[in-house]
Amino acid sequence: MDVIVAKVTLIELAITIPFFFFFPKIALTIYGIYIISLVYISYKKTQSKFVSQINMKAALYTHSGDFKIESIPIPKFGPNEVLVQIRVAAINPVDNARLISVPFVRWYWPNTIGRDFAGIVVDKGENVKKFNIGDQVYGNAKGGSLQEFTNANQDEIGHKPENISFVEAASIALAGSTSYQALKWFGKLNSSDKVLIIGASGGCGSLGVQIAKSYGATVFGVCSEKNINFVKDVGADVVVDYTKIEFLDDIKNERFDLIYDTVTSPHDVNQEEIFGKLLATDGKYVAINSPDPYKIEFIRAFIKFEKRSNFHLHLLNWNSEDLEYMKELVENNQLKPLICESHKLTESDMKLAFQKLNSRRAAGKIVFDI
Repeated sequence: MDVIVAKVTLIELAITIPFFFFFPKIALTIYGIYIISLVYISYKKTQSKFVSQINMKAALYTHSGDFKIESIPIPKFGPNEVLVQIRVAAINPVDNARLISVPFVRWYWPNTIGRDFAGIVVDKGENVKKFNIGDQVYGNAKGGSLQEFTNANQDEIGHKPENISFVEAASIALAGSTSYQALKWFGKLNSSDKVLIIGASGGCGSLGVQIAKSYGATVFGVCSEKNINFVKDVGADVVVDYTKIEFLDDIKNERFDLIYDTVTSPHDVNQEEIFGKLLATDGKYVAINSPDPYKIEFIRAFIKFEKRSNFHLHLLNWNSEDLEYMKELVENNQLKPLICESHKLTESDMKLAFQKLNSRRAAGKIVFDI
Protein backbone atom coordinates (compact mmCIF):
# COMPACT_ATOMS: atom_id res chain seq x y z
CA MET A 1 0.00 0.00 0.00
CA ASP A 2 1.51 3.34 -1.02
CA VAL A 3 1.70 6.36 1.26
CA ILE A 4 -1.30 8.16 -0.23
CA VAL A 5 -3.57 5.12 0.02
CA ALA A 6 -2.48 4.50 3.63
CA LYS A 7 -3.07 8.13 4.61
CA VAL A 8 -6.48 8.28 2.95
CA THR A 9 -7.53 4.95 4.46
CA LEU A 10 -6.60 6.10 7.99
CA ILE A 11 -8.63 9.30 7.51
CA GLU A 12 -11.61 7.29 6.33
CA LEU A 13 -11.40 4.90 9.27
CA ALA A 14 -11.01 7.76 11.75
CA ILE A 15 -14.26 9.29 10.49
CA THR A 16 -16.27 6.17 9.67
CA ILE A 17 -15.76 4.11 12.84
CA PRO A 18 -17.06 6.82 15.26
CA PHE A 19 -19.95 7.49 12.87
CA PHE A 20 -20.99 3.83 12.98
CA PHE A 21 -20.48 3.75 16.76
CA PHE A 22 -22.57 6.81 17.64
CA PHE A 23 -25.10 6.71 14.76
CA PRO A 24 -25.40 3.03 13.79
CA LYS A 25 -28.96 3.24 12.43
CA ILE A 26 -28.18 6.23 10.22
CA ALA A 27 -24.93 4.68 9.01
CA LEU A 28 -26.54 1.32 8.19
CA THR A 29 -29.40 3.08 6.40
CA ILE A 30 -27.02 5.12 4.22
CA TYR A 31 -24.89 2.12 3.31
CA GLY A 32 -27.99 0.01 2.70
CA ILE A 33 -29.41 2.59 0.29
CA TYR A 34 -26.06 2.83 -1.45
CA ILE A 35 -25.75 -0.94 -1.93
CA ILE A 36 -29.32 -1.22 -3.21
CA SER A 37 -28.69 1.61 -5.69
CA LEU A 38 -25.55 -0.11 -6.97
CA VAL A 39 -27.45 -3.37 -7.49
CA TYR A 40 -30.27 -1.53 -9.28
CA ILE A 41 -27.91 0.39 -11.56
CA SER A 42 -26.00 -2.78 -12.37
CA TYR A 43 -29.26 -4.63 -13.13
CA LYS A 44 -30.39 -1.90 -15.54
CA LYS A 45 -27.12 -1.92 -17.49
CA THR A 46 -26.54 -4.19 -20.50
CA GLN A 47 -23.50 -5.98 -21.88
CA SER A 48 -23.24 -5.47 -25.63
CA LYS A 49 -24.05 -8.43 -27.86
CA PHE A 50 -22.43 -6.78 -30.86
CA VAL A 51 -18.90 -6.51 -29.46
CA SER A 52 -17.07 -9.82 -29.52
CA GLN A 53 -14.19 -8.87 -27.22
CA ILE A 54 -14.66 -8.87 -23.44
CA ASN A 55 -11.84 -6.59 -22.32
CA MET A 56 -10.35 -3.36 -23.65
CA LYS A 57 -7.23 -1.27 -23.21
CA ALA A 58 -7.74 1.72 -20.93
CA ALA A 59 -5.74 4.43 -19.17
CA LEU A 60 -6.26 4.54 -15.41
CA TYR A 61 -5.22 6.80 -12.55
CA THR A 62 -3.10 5.26 -9.82
CA HIS A 63 -3.45 6.25 -6.16
CA SER A 64 -0.05 7.92 -6.33
CA GLY A 65 -1.29 10.27 -9.04
CA ASP A 66 0.43 8.54 -11.96
CA PHE A 67 -0.99 6.69 -14.96
CA LYS A 68 -1.13 3.08 -16.04
CA ILE A 69 -2.49 1.22 -19.07
CA GLU A 70 -4.45 -1.90 -18.23
CA SER A 71 -6.94 -4.34 -19.69
CA ILE A 72 -10.38 -3.84 -18.11
CA PRO A 73 -13.89 -5.07 -18.98
CA ILE A 74 -15.77 -3.22 -21.70
CA PRO A 75 -18.36 -1.07 -19.89
CA LYS A 76 -22.03 -1.97 -19.75
CA PHE A 77 -24.54 0.68 -20.80
CA GLY A 78 -27.89 1.78 -19.44
CA PRO A 79 -31.26 2.22 -21.19
CA ASN A 80 -30.50 5.90 -21.95
CA GLU A 81 -26.88 5.32 -22.99
CA VAL A 82 -24.94 4.30 -26.06
CA LEU A 83 -21.81 2.19 -26.26
CA VAL A 84 -19.19 3.93 -28.36
CA GLN A 85 -16.02 2.62 -29.95
CA ILE A 86 -13.65 5.53 -29.39
CA ARG A 87 -11.51 6.63 -32.30
CA VAL A 88 -9.90 9.72 -30.76
CA ALA A 89 -9.93 11.27 -27.27
CA ALA A 90 -8.73 14.64 -25.95
CA ILE A 91 -7.56 15.76 -22.51
CA ASN A 92 -8.39 18.89 -20.54
CA PRO A 93 -7.14 20.51 -17.31
CA VAL A 94 -10.12 19.01 -15.48
CA ASP A 95 -8.65 15.57 -16.17
CA ASN A 96 -5.99 16.37 -13.58
CA ALA A 97 -8.60 16.00 -10.83
CA ARG A 98 -7.29 13.04 -8.86
CA LEU A 99 -10.59 12.31 -7.11
CA ILE A 100 -9.35 8.75 -6.77
CA SER A 101 -7.21 10.00 -3.85
CA VAL A 102 -9.96 11.91 -2.03
CA PRO A 103 -11.33 10.30 1.14
CA PHE A 104 -14.55 8.30 0.58
CA VAL A 105 -14.93 9.57 -2.99
CA ARG A 106 -12.11 7.31 -4.16
CA TRP A 107 -14.18 4.19 -3.41
CA TYR A 108 -17.04 5.24 -5.66
CA TRP A 109 -15.39 7.32 -8.38
CA PRO A 110 -14.16 5.51 -11.51
CA ASN A 111 -10.41 5.75 -12.03
CA THR A 112 -10.75 5.95 -15.80
CA ILE A 113 -9.50 9.13 -17.45
CA GLY A 114 -10.92 11.65 -19.89
CA ARG A 115 -14.18 13.13 -21.12
CA ASP A 116 -13.78 14.39 -24.71
CA PHE A 117 -14.11 11.78 -27.43
CA ALA A 118 -15.17 11.12 -31.01
CA GLY A 119 -16.18 7.68 -32.16
CA ILE A 120 -18.82 5.33 -33.56
CA VAL A 121 -21.96 4.02 -31.83
CA VAL A 122 -21.76 0.21 -31.67
CA ASP A 123 -24.75 -0.45 -29.41
CA LYS A 124 -27.48 1.47 -27.62
CA GLY A 125 -29.99 1.22 -24.78
CA GLU A 126 -33.70 0.64 -25.29
CA ASN A 127 -34.64 4.28 -24.62
CA VAL A 128 -32.12 5.84 -27.00
CA LYS A 129 -33.96 7.63 -29.83
CA LYS A 130 -31.46 10.30 -30.89
CA PHE A 131 -28.76 7.97 -32.23
CA ASN A 132 -28.45 4.73 -34.17
CA ILE A 133 -25.79 2.06 -34.37
CA GLY A 134 -23.15 3.24 -36.82
CA ASP A 135 -23.61 6.96 -36.12
CA GLN A 136 -20.44 9.01 -35.77
CA VAL A 137 -20.67 10.99 -32.54
CA TYR A 138 -18.68 13.22 -30.20
CA GLY A 139 -19.17 14.53 -26.68
CA ASN A 140 -18.87 13.45 -23.05
CA ALA A 141 -17.61 9.96 -22.22
CA LYS A 142 -19.42 8.95 -19.06
CA GLY A 143 -17.11 6.00 -18.48
CA GLY A 144 -13.81 7.65 -19.48
CA SER A 145 -12.43 8.46 -22.95
CA LEU A 146 -8.79 7.27 -22.90
CA GLN A 147 -9.87 3.73 -23.68
CA GLU A 148 -11.19 1.67 -26.57
CA PHE A 149 -14.91 1.77 -25.65
CA THR A 150 -17.06 3.97 -23.43
CA ASN A 151 -20.66 4.40 -22.38
CA ALA A 152 -22.22 7.83 -22.93
CA ASN A 153 -25.58 9.37 -22.09
CA GLN A 154 -27.61 10.19 -25.22
CA ASP A 155 -28.20 13.70 -23.85
CA GLU A 156 -24.46 14.43 -23.56
CA ILE A 157 -23.32 13.64 -27.10
CA GLY A 158 -23.95 15.01 -30.58
CA HIS A 159 -23.50 13.98 -34.19
CA LYS A 160 -19.94 14.53 -35.38
CA PRO A 161 -19.57 17.40 -37.88
CA GLU A 162 -19.35 15.85 -41.34
CA ASN A 163 -16.56 18.06 -42.66
CA ILE A 164 -13.92 17.28 -40.03
CA SER A 165 -12.01 14.23 -38.85
CA PHE A 166 -12.44 12.25 -35.63
CA VAL A 167 -9.25 13.93 -34.41
CA GLU A 168 -10.71 17.40 -34.83
CA ALA A 169 -14.13 16.47 -33.46
CA ALA A 170 -12.68 15.02 -30.26
CA SER A 171 -10.94 18.32 -29.56
CA ILE A 172 -13.99 20.59 -29.42
CA ALA A 173 -16.64 18.91 -27.25
CA LEU A 174 -15.71 20.06 -23.73
CA ALA A 175 -13.81 23.24 -24.58
CA GLY A 176 -16.31 24.32 -27.22
CA SER A 177 -19.38 23.67 -25.06
CA THR A 178 -17.76 25.41 -22.08
CA SER A 179 -16.90 28.49 -24.14
CA TYR A 180 -20.28 28.67 -25.87
CA GLN A 181 -22.17 28.45 -22.59
CA ALA A 182 -19.90 30.91 -20.82
CA LEU A 183 -20.16 33.47 -23.60
CA LYS A 184 -23.77 33.05 -24.62
CA TRP A 185 -25.67 31.68 -21.62
CA PHE A 186 -24.21 34.07 -19.05
CA GLY A 187 -22.49 36.68 -21.18
CA LYS A 188 -25.53 37.18 -23.46
CA LEU A 189 -23.06 37.74 -26.27
CA ASN A 190 -24.13 39.85 -29.24
CA SER A 191 -22.55 41.57 -32.23
CA SER A 192 -22.04 44.96 -30.54
CA ASP A 193 -20.03 43.55 -27.64
CA LYS A 194 -16.36 44.12 -26.95
CA VAL A 195 -14.96 40.89 -25.51
CA LEU A 196 -11.68 40.18 -23.72
CA ILE A 197 -10.56 36.53 -23.68
CA ILE A 198 -7.80 35.68 -21.20
CA GLY A 199 -5.79 32.64 -22.27
CA ALA A 200 -6.82 33.00 -25.90
CA SER A 201 -4.33 30.44 -27.21
CA GLY A 202 -5.56 27.54 -25.05
CA GLY A 203 -8.30 25.04 -25.85
CA CYS A 204 -11.21 27.00 -24.37
CA GLY A 205 -9.67 30.35 -25.26
CA SER A 206 -9.04 29.66 -28.95
CA LEU A 207 -12.53 28.22 -29.43
CA GLY A 208 -13.96 31.11 -27.41
CA VAL A 209 -12.36 33.60 -29.79
CA GLN A 210 -13.98 31.88 -32.76
CA ILE A 211 -17.40 31.59 -31.11
CA ALA A 212 -17.36 35.28 -30.14
CA LYS A 213 -16.39 36.22 -33.70
CA SER A 214 -19.23 34.06 -35.08
CA TYR A 215 -21.61 36.45 -33.30
CA GLY A 216 -19.80 39.46 -34.77
CA ALA A 217 -18.24 40.67 -31.51
CA THR A 218 -14.97 42.61 -31.33
CA VAL A 219 -12.47 40.28 -29.66
CA PHE A 220 -9.31 41.09 -27.70
CA GLY A 221 -7.15 38.07 -26.89
CA VAL A 222 -4.57 37.76 -24.10
CA CYS A 223 -1.66 35.34 -24.63
CA SER A 224 2.14 35.11 -24.56
CA GLU A 225 4.35 36.60 -27.27
CA LYS A 226 4.99 33.28 -29.03
CA ASN A 227 1.26 32.69 -29.57
CA ILE A 228 0.32 36.14 -30.90
CA ASN A 229 0.13 35.04 -34.53
CA PHE A 230 -1.81 31.92 -33.55
CA VAL A 231 -4.45 33.99 -31.74
CA LYS A 232 -4.67 36.45 -34.63
CA ASP A 233 -5.15 33.55 -37.02
CA VAL A 234 -8.13 32.21 -35.07
CA GLY A 235 -9.83 35.61 -35.38
CA ALA A 236 -8.86 37.99 -32.56
CA ASP A 237 -9.04 41.65 -33.60
CA VAL A 238 -6.44 42.73 -31.02
CA VAL A 239 -3.89 40.58 -29.20
CA VAL A 240 -2.36 41.54 -25.85
CA ASP A 241 1.03 40.08 -24.88
CA TYR A 242 0.89 39.53 -21.12
CA THR A 243 4.65 38.87 -20.95
CA LYS A 244 5.30 42.58 -21.53
CA ILE A 245 6.03 44.45 -18.30
CA GLU A 246 3.43 47.16 -18.93
CA PHE A 247 1.01 45.07 -20.98
CA LEU A 248 -2.07 46.69 -19.41
CA ASP A 249 -1.04 50.04 -20.89
CA ASP A 250 -2.19 48.76 -24.30
CA ILE A 251 -5.78 48.31 -23.13
CA LYS A 252 -6.08 50.48 -20.00
CA ASN A 253 -8.61 52.78 -21.69
CA GLU A 254 -10.78 49.92 -22.98
CA ARG A 255 -13.97 48.87 -21.25
CA PHE A 256 -15.24 45.38 -22.03
CA ASP A 257 -18.81 44.20 -22.12
CA LEU A 258 -17.63 40.67 -21.40
CA ILE A 259 -14.41 39.21 -20.01
CA TYR A 260 -13.92 35.47 -20.45
CA ASP A 261 -11.26 34.12 -18.07
CA THR A 262 -9.88 30.68 -19.01
CA VAL A 263 -6.66 31.02 -16.99
CA THR A 264 -7.47 31.52 -13.29
CA SER A 265 -7.00 28.29 -11.34
CA PRO A 266 -5.47 27.04 -8.08
CA HIS A 267 -2.18 26.93 -10.00
CA ASP A 268 -2.28 30.47 -11.40
CA VAL A 269 -2.95 34.01 -10.23
CA ASN A 270 -6.48 35.35 -9.98
CA GLN A 271 -6.91 37.14 -13.30
CA GLU A 272 -9.97 39.04 -12.09
CA GLU A 273 -7.71 41.06 -9.81
CA ILE A 274 -5.72 42.12 -12.89
CA PHE A 275 -8.36 42.55 -15.59
CA GLY A 276 -11.54 43.12 -13.56
CA LYS A 277 -10.91 46.87 -13.57
CA LEU A 278 -11.42 46.88 -17.36
CA LEU A 279 -15.04 45.72 -17.12
CA ALA A 280 -17.71 48.12 -18.36
CA THR A 281 -20.24 49.41 -15.81
CA ASP A 282 -22.82 46.81 -16.86
CA GLY A 283 -20.23 44.31 -18.09
CA LYS A 284 -19.94 40.65 -17.09
CA TYR A 285 -16.92 38.62 -15.96
CA VAL A 286 -17.15 34.87 -16.51
CA ALA A 287 -14.48 32.40 -15.37
CA ILE A 288 -14.28 28.64 -15.83
CA ASN A 289 -12.23 27.92 -12.72
CA SER A 290 -11.60 29.28 -9.26
CA PRO A 291 -8.29 30.25 -7.65
CA ASP A 292 -9.46 28.11 -4.74
CA PRO A 293 -11.65 25.01 -5.32
CA TYR A 294 -13.20 25.59 -1.89
CA LYS A 295 -13.86 29.28 -2.48
CA ILE A 296 -17.42 30.41 -1.91
CA GLU A 297 -17.89 31.28 -5.62
CA PHE A 298 -17.15 27.67 -6.53
CA ILE A 299 -19.69 26.37 -4.02
CA ARG A 300 -22.32 28.82 -5.26
CA ALA A 301 -21.67 27.80 -8.85
CA PHE A 302 -21.95 24.13 -7.92
CA ILE A 303 -25.37 24.63 -6.32
CA LYS A 304 -26.46 27.06 -9.10
CA PHE A 305 -26.69 30.03 -6.75
CA GLU A 306 -25.31 33.34 -7.96
CA LYS A 307 -24.65 36.29 -5.68
CA ARG A 308 -22.61 38.70 -7.82
CA SER A 309 -24.66 39.83 -10.80
CA ASN A 310 -21.59 40.73 -12.88
CA PHE A 311 -19.55 37.60 -12.05
CA HIS A 312 -20.16 33.98 -12.97
CA LEU A 313 -18.07 30.88 -12.34
CA HIS A 314 -19.20 28.57 -15.11
CA LEU A 315 -19.42 24.80 -14.64
CA LEU A 316 -20.12 22.94 -17.88
CA ASN A 317 -23.62 21.62 -18.46
CA TRP A 318 -23.28 18.82 -21.03
CA ASN A 319 -26.18 18.71 -23.49
CA SER A 320 -26.84 17.56 -27.03
CA GLU A 321 -28.29 20.88 -28.16
CA ASP A 322 -25.03 22.78 -27.69
CA LEU A 323 -23.02 20.02 -29.37
CA GLU A 324 -25.37 20.10 -32.35
CA TYR A 325 -25.06 23.89 -32.47
CA MET A 326 -21.27 23.61 -32.60
CA LYS A 327 -21.66 21.04 -35.37
CA GLU A 328 -23.44 23.74 -37.38
CA LEU A 329 -20.67 26.26 -36.65
CA VAL A 330 -18.02 23.80 -37.83
CA GLU A 331 -19.92 22.85 -40.98
CA ASN A 332 -20.44 26.56 -41.74
CA ASN A 333 -16.66 27.13 -41.32
CA GLN A 334 -17.19 29.44 -38.34
CA LEU A 335 -15.44 27.15 -35.89
CA LYS A 336 -12.18 25.36 -36.62
CA PRO A 337 -10.74 22.79 -34.19
CA LEU A 338 -7.08 23.43 -33.37
CA ILE A 339 -4.76 20.53 -32.54
CA CYS A 340 -1.56 21.05 -30.56
CA GLU A 341 -0.26 17.47 -30.25
CA SER A 342 -1.39 13.92 -31.04
CA HIS A 343 -0.35 10.91 -28.94
CA LYS A 344 -0.78 7.16 -28.73
CA LEU A 345 -2.39 5.42 -25.76
CA THR A 346 0.80 4.42 -23.95
CA GLU A 347 2.09 5.24 -20.47
CA SER A 348 5.05 7.17 -21.88
CA ASP A 349 2.80 9.24 -24.15
CA MET A 350 0.39 9.84 -21.27
CA LYS A 351 3.17 11.40 -19.22
CA LEU A 352 4.33 13.58 -22.12
CA ALA A 353 0.81 14.74 -22.92
CA PHE A 354 -0.04 15.70 -19.33
CA GLN A 355 3.31 17.44 -18.93
CA LYS A 356 2.41 19.59 -21.93
CA LEU A 357 -1.13 20.14 -20.63
CA ASN A 358 0.12 21.15 -17.18
CA SER A 359 2.69 23.53 -18.66
CA ARG A 360 -0.29 25.69 -19.66
CA ARG A 361 1.58 26.48 -22.87
CA ALA A 362 -0.37 24.27 -25.27
CA ALA A 363 -1.73 26.21 -28.25
CA GLY A 364 -4.85 24.22 -29.11
CA LYS A 365 -5.90 20.77 -27.87
CA ILE A 366 -3.93 17.62 -27.04
CA VAL A 367 -5.46 14.43 -28.44
CA PHE A 368 -4.94 10.66 -28.31
CA ASP A 369 -5.37 8.37 -31.30
CA ILE A 370 -7.07 5.37 -29.69
